[in-house]
Amino acid sequence: MSRFSLRLTVFVSLLLLMAGPGMAMHLGPPSDNNGDGSGDPTWRAGCTCHAASPNTGTLVKLSGAPHAYQVDQSYTMTLSLEHSANPGGGFFLSTEGVGAFSWAEDQLIRPEKDSGEDASATSTSSGITQADYTSPASWTFTWTAPSEDVGEVAFWVIGNMVNNDGAPNADDHWNSLSFVINPPSATSATDDQSTRVISSGDQSLFDQEVDAEALEIEHQKAVSEEVMKNGITWFFITLTALLVGSIVQKEILERKYQTGPAHLDRQLAYPEGLRRGLLAVGFALLGLYWLSVDAGAYLWATTLFCSAWAAYGVYRTILAAKTPPTHKDMM
Repeated sequence: MSRFSLRLTVFVSLLLLMAGPGMAMHLGPPSDNNGDGSGDPTWRAGCTCHAASPNTGTLVKLSGAPHAYQVDQSYTMTLSLEHSANPGGGFFLSTEGVGAFSWAEDQLIRPEKDSGEDASATSTSSGITQADYTSPASWTFTWTAPSEDVGEVAFWVIGNMVNNDGAPNADDHWNSLSFVINPPSATSATDDQSTRVISSGDQSLFDQEVDAEALEIEHQKAVSEEVMKNGITWFFITLTALLVGSIVQKEILERKYQTGPAHLDRQLAYPEGLRRGLLAVGFALLGLYWLSVDAGAYLWATTLFCSAWAAYGVYRTILAAKTPPTHKDMM
């Protein structure tokens, strides 16, 4: 690999570290938790990219579901999510392909990503998700029952409420809701066409009286924490940018004036390069582990930066080993 390619790789890696926290699936989750068709269905596994398990602090509520369906009958339903701190979020709803969904154009709803259907469609026979982050988290749609009696129809709903910082972290919480709608052949199905409200989560968290003073205190606390978090984040982004800029400037000047690191004997370069390489791998593994367990961005981002810095050290060690020795004139 040429010197230019090595420098470009290190530079791009450092930039990706700064951009990493901004990645999120606000346009709807994939259909499975691996995102490639090889994992468990999202409607069964849940929003595991945000948290490993559901949290009853997120209330998932669906209204308008009938006790029993009639063939080809349409039912208007409303799905809403609530959380004591997070203002909005998204969802995934599936009937495993039974019946069809439709919705108005002003609803932020789309067919599930891996259905192969256009994101701007307003109907689907697949599952549905949010088309974008929604606040308040409420969506209205129509479910049309199948054209024949197929037995019970299972509804699977995943609701995710997030703090809208653009990245999955420990402040995001999701919950699941599942139920069945009886078939026309069920006893009294033709008589009972009333609808119901079905929910999952701790309803008591949302039935308490509002304390305006306590809410203001919580708001001020949240603002101060957000200011502190943003300040720290931008401090380290700025510091990283300065470091990357200085490295790029140094590399450009060395290339222009044909200078570089002083010669390093290979007997010293080999252990030095090996030590820095092990540090780069160790920091990378630790950073990826912290990233996988939803640790704070300051942990995994700093560790991955140290990995990239150690990798750059390996590159500089290689340059030093390849630099011809120079002998000082002793006279």
